[in-house]
Amino acid sequence: KSGFSLVMNHPACVNEITLSLNNKNARTKALVLELLAAVCLVRGGHDIILAAFDNFKEVCGEKNRFEKLMEYFRNEDTNIDFMVACMQFINIVVHSVENMNFRVFLQYEFTHLGLDHYLE
Repeated sequence: KSGFSLVMNHPACVNEITLSLNNKNARTKALVLELLAAVCLVRGGHDIILAAFDNFKEVCGEKNRFEKLMEYFRNEDTNIDFMVACMQFINIVVHSVENMNFRVFLQYEFTHLGLDHYLE
């Protein structure tokens, strides 16, 4: 509990955890997504996660937010643990928002990156 509190209160900690998605190990990426999903579910956590992915976009030179995440999702299709963690994270990011317009916007971000097409 105290460790989680320290993570939430540190200005750059979630950014650094998010950047760990660049790790080659699929298990590490899955654990990162599980941790980020947990952060997303606490009060104020959703904004922290979106800010961390904005930072990730800038640091990694993405054109769109969540671009690398979707790339990893498509390319790690042999690692079920990672794919499950990724889908859980996406569901939590999109559906933990009460504002319906914002929820639709987040859904569109993932649709724009090809999630719907890939899932078919």
